[in-house]
Amino acid sequence: MNPVTIGDYLKQYRLENGYTAFEMSLELDVYNSTIYKWENNLTKLQGNNLNKIIEFMGYDPRIQNKIKI
Repeated sequence: MNPVTIGDYLKQYRLENGYTAFEMSLELDVYNSTIYKWENNLTKLQGNNLNKIIEFMGYDPRIQNKIKI
């Protein structure tokens, strides 16, 4: 997988670390359907949710991988 968007990076992180979408939704305090929307780039990540993901993953893929959002 060659991630391009934050949703792509989120999905890659989830799969590499053995999380289900439901488990990740519990960690990020969002609905399971929200994880699906983020990973499939149906909804943009913004504000507090973006900060939660950066904290959860331990890095900011926008900076580390220089993606455009």
